Amino acid sequence: MDIFTIFMLGFAVFGASCLQSATGIGYGAIAGPIFLVVLNGPEAFQMSTLHNITIALMLLPVLWSSINKKALRLLVAGSSSGLVIGFGLQLWIDVLALKIFATLMIGFVTVTLIRDMTCNVTPIRQDSPSTLETSGIGVLAGIMGGMLAMPGPIAASWMSAKGFYKQEVRATVLAFFVFAYGANAILYAGVTGFSTEILKLTLLLMLPLIFGIIIGNRLAGLFSEKVFRWILLIVLLSTLSLLIVDWSQHFNFFGQLG
Repeated sequence: MDIFTIFMLGFAVFGASCLQSATGIGYGAIAGPIFLVVLNGPEAFQMSTLHNITIALMLLPVLWSSINKKALRLLVAGSSSGLVIGFGLQLWIDVLALKIFATLMIGFVTVTLIRDMTCNVTPIRQDSPSTLETSGIGVLAGIMGGMLAMPGPIAASWMSAKGFYKQEVRATVLAFFVFAYGANAILYAGVTGFSTEILKLTLLLMLPLIFGIIIGNRLAGLFSEKVFRWILLIVLLSTLSLLIVDWSQHFNFFGQLG
């Protein structure tokens, strides 16, 4: 891999971790797809998994007291089977299909973000969603975590829609990440293994990752969340465009339009 590509990956990691630290969302939905386009294989999800574990472990202690323990237990219970299903799908389907699924997931995150930014109605707080519903969301989040290393969007969107407090959503999802990405790492280690090249690249990009977390924490107090959400929306739209252009080339879609 040439130095320019590594530099661009470092820039993407820094920006995504900065947004994650400042707003509570962003890393898996931004860095993961970029890794997928550059590496063109499931190794991208291995690197995203290791980075997300690092982020969750660094940020979780600050938010520990805000965790909704009941929701967390049910999400973890549901995702236990979902992660295995998703991991099996990742091994079974090809890279092109993974890119298309990633595009759909980023589209979901983008639409959810736009809805949150434009909706002036605060969801009615539901203190005790049913065990079946919460566990079901855990299964879906686990499938997305095992297949795309993105367990967060479904869980976070559901909690927000149910009226959980923002800090509660952020803390619970981060705690969920520790389990989901930890399970992912164990599956990779036991089934496919981590290549030496991926481990080296993961460690190399840890510096911009940690730097981004630190900067994001400081910027969070200087700028409003509205500003960060606009930045996140722009980045998500850019990532979405990158994915669409990348996988559409396999079908020569833009060539046919020309």
